Amino acid sequence: MLITPDVPRVASFLLARTGSVVAYPTETFYGLGTCINNASGLNRIIVAKGREVLKGMIVLISDLAMAADLAIISDRQQALLERVWPGPVSVLLDASQELDPLLAPGGKIALRISPDRHAAGLVQQVGPITSTSANRTGEPPARTAEEVERLGLDIDAVLDGGRTPGGKPSTLIDLTAWPPACLREGAVPFADILALIP
Repeated sequence: MLITPDVPRVASFLLARTGSVVAYPTETFYGLGTCINNASGLNRIIVAKGREVLKGMIVLISDLAMAADLAIISDRQQALLERVWPGPVSVLLDASQELDPLLAPGGKIALRISPDRHAAGLVQQVGPITSTSANRTGEPPARTAEEVERLGLDIDAVLDGGRTPGGKPSTLIDLTAWPPACLREGAVPFADILALIP
């Protein structure tokens, strides 16, 4: 397994090799990433984590334009997104195109813009990638490249960005409902997000 701080080198794994899966740092923990149109990569993540098949996965994007390619975003939804992104807030939206059910069950997709420079750089070079925590289901997520390595997961590379902050995972909110609903309380209190609604 390759462990490197070199973003372009890790990006090349995802772009050049079908089924590639890498780990990378985010603003909370390390995540597991594969290109969202890579069915074999999605399946590798499911198997590596021992994850429920139809649970879906959060997708990292680089900006609202990329979000609009994947999801239907209303004016009021966008106004809120502009206030919470980039940051540890993931949002569930109606998908604007047909996506793999492993990624977007029920035609809904969860998106986030990460403020972490390594994660952001990877997405800028590769496009949208999955962002599910680097761990086996039910175990604590990894905070360092060394912890990822010790997990022994079936992945190809680790983008080493040092120790991540840890704490709570991203807050997950459902924007297909209005007012939004909280699906997972996380790093940003849900009440604080509601207070940002214009």
